[in-house]
Amino acid sequence: MTVRVPMRQWFAPVPMLAGLVLIALTCWLGRWQLSRAHERIERQATIMALQNAPAQRVTAQPVAAEAVMYRPVLLRGTFDVAHTVLLENRPHTINGVSRPGFEVLIPLMLEGAGGRAVLVNRGWLPRDPADRTRIAPYTTPAGEVQVEGVAVPHASRVFSLGARDGSDEVGHRLRQNIDLDAFSREIGVPLQPFVVEQQSDAQDGLARDWPRADLGADRNYGYAFQWFAMAAAVLGLMIFYSVRRYRRLADASKPV
Repeated sequence: MTVRVPMRQWFAPVPMLAGLVLIALTCWLGRWQLSRAHERIERQATIMALQNAPAQRVTAQPVAAEAVMYRPVLLRGTFDVAHTVLLENRPHTINGVSRPGFEVLIPLMLEGAGGRAVLVNRGWLPRDPADRTRIAPYTTPAGEVQVEGVAVPHASRVFSLGARDGSDEVGHRLRQNIDLDAFSREIGVPLQPFVVEQQSDAQDGLARDWPRADLGADRNYGYAFQWFAMAAAVLGLMIFYSVRRYRRLADASKPV
C-alpha cells in the first residue's frame, strides 16, 4: 500500500529556509554582476566613440582630465629625455607570442606659457632576456616635435611590493609603476593630470599597437554564471534531499 506524505513534511524547515535565502542571495549577486557587465559595455562604447572624436590641441595651460579623457590629442613641445622612465614587466603580444618588455615614458615640455609638461607613453620596447638593464636601441627626436595620441587616466600598472606612488623608486630609470603627482614633484615640473599614449609613428623602434579598451565585461559575465550556477546547485540539492526525506517518511509510515 502506498502511503502519501503531506507535502509540508517534504522539507525540513531550517534547511529549506537556509536554501531559499542562499538561492535569493546568489540570484541577486548574479543579477548585480550582469548589471555591472552592461555598465562596462556601455562605458566601453563611450570610450570607443570618444577615441574617434576630432583631436584636441593641448598646450602648457592647465587642462582638466575630464575635458580630454580618452580623446585624441595633439601636442607640440620638446621631450625631456633626462627624465625618461622605463616601466618594467610590460608584456606585449606580437604575432600571438607574448614577450617581456618595457613601456617608455618621457615628459614632453609643452608649447605655450605655463611651463607645464605632459607624460607621454611613447611605446613598447623588448627586454633583453639575459640582462634587463641592457636596453634595446630606440630614438627620441630632438627639438620641437608634434605628437598625436590618446589621453588616458594613468600609465599601465602592475602589482608591486613597493610604495603605490613609486616614491621608493625615485631617481630610477627602470620602475614598476609611476604616479603623476609624485613624478611631478620629483622632476620639479607641473604635469597635466593625464598620460598620453602616442599614436603617431616616429620610426623610432617602438611598438605602438595599443590594446583595445577592455573594461572586463566578460569577467562579470563569468562571475554571473558562477552565481547562477550556485543557485541552481542549491535548488538541485533541495530537491534531492526533499525527495529522499519523502521516501524515508513514506517508508516509516507503512504499516508493519
